[in-house]
Amino acid sequence: MGLGGLVALMAAISPQVANADSDSDAQVDPEERPGVHLLDSSQGRHHGRHHAEAGTGGSGAEEAWPKLGGHWGIVVPIVSFTDEDTTVIFADFIQVGIAPGVTVKLNKKWSIDFEFIGFTRWRFSDDGTPASASTSIVVDPGVVYDFGEFSGGLRTAVQVGSGVPFNLGLVPIINKGFPIQDGLKWFVELDLPFFITGRPGHGGVSFSPQVQTGIAF
Repeated sequence: MGLGGLVALMAAISPQVANADSDSDAQVDPEERPGVHLLDSSQGRHHGRHHAEAGTGGSGAEEAWPKLGGHWGIVVPIVSFTDEDTTVIFADFIQVGIAPGVTVKLNKKWSIDFEFIGFTRWRFSDDGTPASASTSIVVDPGVVYDFGEFSGGLRTAVQVGSGVPFNLGLVPIINKGFPIQDGLKWFVELDLPFFITGRPGHGGVSFSPQVQTGIAF
């Protein structure tokens, strides 16, 4: 066979070889070829969802913190112990306080609570001591931790008002909430305020357990 015949034979064979390679590629499963991934296949969609959930812990968008809340309550002291005497509500005095508060919820467990209590007090006359009336404000911000069944915390406090001496206080609290609806609950709280007081030439202490109840949101 001459050179011209060899060239003619190769030209006739080349299209058949190209068609065979094309048919072979079409029959190969793309998922069996390294580096190939079908995004529109069910496996591809599942893989995409897996990566999307991995970035959020598998539960969608994370809950945003901090959150803002608050409460409004009524406070009633039960008894007052001081270095001078002991007085009991209804027997020696009547006292009630209104306690609004703003709460910054840092996460599901920890909160910072900014509370103010406006107290009004009427003390009955006793052994020649005339009756007296007074109004004061207690500023008592603190931290609160949610234990699940109840919450507990510690406040720092100072009493402000006419005739109120130098004072600083710590107030341990125990709080129990009862849900009313989503985001709203009724609560009952036991406050245990302990104060150090002082005037020039004289110092003292006081302990006045009190009950607070109201709504929180």
